Amino acid sequence: MSALFRVIRRAPVPPRAMRPPAGGRAWSSILLAAVAATITACGGDPAEPDVPAVVTVTATGSTSVTSGATVQLTAAYRDSKGRPVTNPSITWGSADATVATVSATGLVTGARAGTATITATVAGTTGSLPITVTAGAAAKLTVVRQPAGAAQRTPLLTQPVVEVRDAADNLVTSSTIAVSVTTSIGGVSGTTTVPAQQGVARFTDLALQGVAGSRTLLFTAGNLITAASEGIDLAPGPVSSIALVSSALRLRSGVPAGATGVVAQLRDQDGNAVALSGRRVVASVTGGIGNTTVSGTTTATDAQGRAVFSALTVTGTAGTRSLAVAADSITTPATATVTLSGGVPTRVVIDRDVPATIDAGIAMQPAPVVRLVDALNNFSEESGVTVRVTSDGATFVRETAITDAVGRATFTGLTFATGAGTRTLRFGAEGLTAATSRPIAVGAIDTTTQPIRIVTARSEADTSVRVIELDGATSSLTPFLLTRDLQGQPTSPASVRWVSRDPSVATVSATGRITGAGAGRTFIVAQASRTSSVADSLLVFVPKSGTGPILRATLPSYRIATDTFSITLEIVPRDGRPLTAADFEVAWPGNRAFLFSPFNVTGFTLLRPGMFTQQVDLAQSLRVTWASATPVTGPVQLIRLQARVNQRSQGNQLVITLNQLLRGDLTDVTAATSIFNPSVIIP
Repeated sequence: MSALFRVIRRAPVPPRAMRPPAGGRAWSSILLAAVAATITACGGDPAEPDVPAVVTVTATGSTSVTSGATVQLTAAYRDSKGRPVTNPSITWGSADATVATVSATGLVTGARAGTATITATVAGTTGSLPITVTAGAAAKLTVVRQPAGAAQRTPLLTQPVVEVRDAADNLVTSSTIAVSVTTSIGGVSGTTTVPAQQGVARFTDLALQGVAGSRTLLFTAGNLITAASEGIDLAPGPVSSIALVSSALRLRSGVPAGATGVVAQLRDQDGNAVALSGRRVVASVTGGIGNTTVSGTTTATDAQGRAVFSALTVTGTAGTRSLAVAADSITTPATATVTLSGGVPTRVVIDRDVPATIDAGIAMQPAPVVRLVDALNNFSEESGVTVRVTSDGATFVRETAITDAVGRATFTGLTFATGAGTRTLRFGAEGLTAATSRPIAVGAIDTTTQPIRIVTARSEADTSVRVIELDGATSSLTPFLLTRDLQGQPTSPASVRWVSRDPSVATVSATGRITGAGAGRTFIVAQASRTSSVADSLLVFVPKSGTGPILRATLPSYRIATDTFSITLEIVPRDGRPLTAADFEVAWPGNRAFLFSPFNVTGFTLLRPGMFTQQVDLAQSLRVTWASATPVTGPVQLIRLQARVNQRSQGNQLVITLNQLLRGDLTDVTAATSIFNPSVIIP
């Protein structure tokens, strides 16, 4: 109406002559017309005056929501006439979207705790409503102060602080949940579980222990998402012990240990290496055989806290010693067993001598072996030393060998090229005293045609009999020998070399004559003079005497070529005197269920009346007892075992154990009885 009043105030006053009479109505009409014209010019309508447009925002619920929750807002709009507008076009907005967001429909979602003003704008007019967001339900833990300053078993210089937060990372001030801490490596001590106060858990006395290095702290509380700290380095603690850290405590007599021989390390209470230099460390060595001298026993720790005994030298007889290493102010020394081996070699010794006889052109079998020894006669483990064989008037093939890791040189393939006659060999190395072999009879080069097949037997009458029983020590027998070359022709006897596996039981001459030497059994081998793999052998049994009884198992050959075979056990008196009772056990190598059983016994037949058997082990052994009221003269066959081959390329023996043997006059001759336990080989 201010414009109206301005119009009225400025309206010209008519001259007095034109004024209507007093009390007349002409002036009023003029005035009302002017007011109406002014109102019309201002755009107003006296019936509907203009008012400011208004937007009113209201919430369907509380204006305070928890994080993650929603509240629906509505907006009402009145235009400049004060009239409500139906379905106005509303634009919604949030003054702080990090606190709360609002959708195009006015749905507000709480996020971060705080207050955000939500606005609704219609046709340029805006209304607003403040919305308060509070924390939601506890969902996770967050480390807000990282731990720092860790030393072994010492409280952290900076103790961690952990907050309980909701899914939107708001601090849940209402939470009092208990928060616990563990460590990824080693252990953590102190108060490891504390309750949250106003959503904050403050640890005050945590300390770490265990292996030094980086680790993290892990915080847990019920089913909340756990939190891990940043990496924290745990430093070693104070020195409390010393330990030997050498990979192998092995020294050579008279040789300094060197940089890696004996090394000790300072450690803290948890076994961590402590880098502390200048600590005095002393070693001592005790025990062993004979006199031992020790030097270089004192050293000091380096910057890493290591004591390296590079000058430690132990001289003495090879064997084990007790080593102790002690450090200043450390009560308990570190101890270990150290192995002392031979030192620097000074001479060569023969470990396996040359054979008694050999033909030129034939490699020595078995090959000679020599070893290096030091000044105290310890075997010296010096590898890579070249040892050479020499002999005056002779030349050799493969006359050098190199020592292995234990200082041993094996002369594989050593052969006389020339030098027939009786000779000795010298084994020497540069700077070392040589060793001399025993005499060796060297034959001329063997030019005989070599057999490709050799057959030996007890006699020509039955070449399947390959078991020889001599009458006793000093008795002799020349077996049958058959040799054939590639063309099937007989070869010279000189092409065969005879060998006894045990000369203390029986010897064999160059012509193959076998002579008993002592009670027992051995193999006599006939082999091609230059090709030892072409060979055949006999099993020779020598009884205790020429007259005592024999308990034996009869096998024509120790080689079983068939799938089934039988073994007869008998007693032969040999002095003509009768026998009346016997008790013995017989065992074989196993049954079919055993992995390496060459054969098993499938049954047996008793060959005389008055016998009793007991299966000591159903699968592997049998006890046999025989007694006769009438003494029996001559060989007494007692039992026959039936056997079946399980698998070939195996071998074992039948073992007979005599418990008692009585003559006809009941004299016990158990001690005087010879027992033949035959070998059973299944090729």
